[in-house]
Amino acid sequence: MRLVLAILKPSQVESVRQALASVDVTRMTICDGQGWAETGGLVQQAVIELAVNDDFLSRTTGAIEGVLAACGETLDGRLFTLPLASAVQLYHEVRGPEAI
Repeated sequence: MRLVLAILKPSQVESVRQALASVDVTRMTICDGQGWAETGGLVQQAVIELAVNDDFLSRTTGAIEGVLAACGETLDGRLFTLPLASAVQLYHEVRGPEAI
């Protein structure tokens, strides 16, 4: 299991969401954020958080990278993948990869 964090421009969120839906990744959290720009000020950013099983990792990161590369804008986004030790679906009491 992995936690995928994508930090990108708010204008790219819908394109990334559609690309993820096309590879059957639909459960995510989208948050507002702020990042420090090279110009020395804060800029508005979006953070997409996804928990995926290992067999979905490459298609998830590939979909995100594909959208960001196709934008043709200066890429200032970030993409992180972190190991996920456990997952629990509280309303069904399911644990592990099945909870994702």
